[in-house]
Amino acid sequence: MMRAEMMRGGWWLALLMAGAAQGATLNVTAEYNPATYEAEGAKFINTTPCTQYPNSTGFWCSTTATVDTPQAVRFDTSITRTVKAGGDSREGVHYLGFPGARDVTLVKQGGGASYTLKFIVTAVGSEMNVGSVPADTAISEKGDCAYASAWKNNSSLFVYRNVKESASVSGGRCYGQNAGAVGKDLTISSIYLGYKLKAPNPLAMENGTYTGKLTLSMGHNQDFDFGAGTYTDTQLTVNVTIKVRHQIKVDFPAGGNRVVLQPPGGWHDWIYRGRNDAPSYIDAVLPARFWVAVPYRVSLSCQYLNARGDGCQIKNDKNNHKVPVKVYGTGIRNQEWPLYAGKTDIYAYHKVLADSNRPFRFVVENSSVKEMMKYPGSTYRGDITIIIDVAIN
Repeated sequence: MMRAEMMRGGWWLALLMAGAAQGATLNVTAEYNPATYEAEGAKFINTTPCTQYPNSTGFWCSTTATVDTPQAVRFDTSITRTVKAGGDSREGVHYLGFPGARDVTLVKQGGGASYTLKFIVTAVGSEMNVGSVPADTAISEKGDCAYASAWKNNSSLFVYRNVKESASVSGGRCYGQNAGAVGKDLTISSIYLGYKLKAPNPLAMENGTYTGKLTLSMGHNQDFDFGAGTYTDTQLTVNVTIKVRHQIKVDFPAGGNRVVLQPPGGWHDWIYRGRNDAPSYIDAVLPARFWVAVPYRVSLSCQYLNARGDGCQIKNDKNNHKVPVKVYGTGIRNQEWPLYAGKTDIYAYHKVLADSNRPFRFVVENSSVKEMMKYPGSTYRGDITIIIDVAIN
């Protein structure tokens, strides 16, 4: 029986949001934190700097632990219109239309599995420049949002609204009016966007870089609709880049806890060829895939330890006869590296285990096979545990 013991390490995620060619660029960063993994499970940690503007504590800027809780960002835009009274809510001082949750397909660079990330809007807001702020700056709130925050200075009104949970899934609109702003020329110069991400399970993903793109329209009855007027930007492109970097991630195939040692070509081939002499060796290969980003140790734990204490044996199930089994890890250029029980050497990154397709090989050599052949009808068994451990100072 083979058993792998390992530690898993860090992730890094970067999400880049960009408008059309003349729009703003928004960078959102997050990382996988092993301490958080231990406490809460494998999740991204959002590390995006939250630059507060306007400088009113708690207006919209917030930092959070994991990306599945809301975070806020801000990007520049330019939308101009004249505030009007009447039945068209898009001509009022405050109008924010937003899309429902959207999927982003993440594809691994260089080939491999793809994954889905969900982008969910949780809050929307805007900076509205009106020249001179009315004495009464109260703005009503209707539609699919709930009041969160408001602020003002000498020339601008700022609103930030929480999206109702049902509207986060399907999309919706938030709107309101201010009587003192009617007739004024208005420019929306900033958009505030609260979001959360439903990210893939990091433990299911291979090391590598994953990219995806989400394109959202801006304008009248589009994905993002910030009211009637003239839009400088008509498109918002969300480019997603996820970098996965486990300290050590090891994948074994289903049923990989059992291997059967055979001659080259198998026992049936050996018998078919009428061989009377013992096979030159018997072996088995255990497929394995590795992603390693730190120094590590690989050693063996043996059910039956050899006399020197540095290797494993298997035992005849009808008597106590034992034979040694040599274990190798495959390294760069398919070079085989012998593994030992109790070995304390530290392997540097990719010396033994590197990227994918690094199988282990178990070998009983010719002299031992000859001894085994003296006991026909017997089965030799033994448990060999492969221990893979991050070398942490």
